[in-house]
Amino acid sequence: MVSWVLKEWQVAVTALLRGETILLLRKGGIGEAKGQFSLAARQVLLLPTTEHQKATLLKDAFRPLMAEEFAHDDQVRFDGWATITHALPLSKEAEVAALFPYLVWNEQFVTERLNWQPDRPLYALLLRAYRLQNPLMVPRHKGYSGCRSWVEIGQEVGVENSTPALAEEDYRQQVAAILAHLPAVTPSPAD
Repeated sequence: MVSWVLKEWQVAVTALLRGETILLLRKGGIGEAKGQFSLAARQVLLLPTTEHQKATLLKDAFRPLMAEEFAHDDQVRFDGWATITHALPLSKEAEVAALFPYLVWNEQFVTERLNWQPDRPLYALLLRAYRLQNPLMVPRHKGYSGCRSWVEIGQEVGVENSTPALAEEDYRQQVAAILAHLPAVTPSPAD
């Protein structure tokens, strides 16, 4: 059962659910507690959003995944969910640069994220994503809007009928490759 939502660019969610990436970067938004990112949950529904999404901040290979603007009606659609297996605080430009091959974003995005509130770490999240057999529709509320990473949906939803975006061994290999680039980074504990 899942009761939390992680908001992310629509392109990143699509890439996660297709198995084209397992890595997200988060720094925290204006709507976060103290503007600082922290884990609200390890199992999350993935909410694709077009807020702040810009083609100019994506790698060329991922730009075709951009969808048209979503309809803003009274329902929110979820096509998948994920387990966040690792949350890695990054404070050095070299750490983030080592992850560039695994990201959907381009160097401009990475530079902007690092330079925004440079005293705060940038978190690399590794996610094992799953596609729901049938899309989940839940009522929209005001919590889905604004600059925040997390939304509590106010109910627990079942995610039993889902398919992993990547086979377990493929996921483990990608995790191992990413962690090999970050030998000095210690994962954050679950909040």
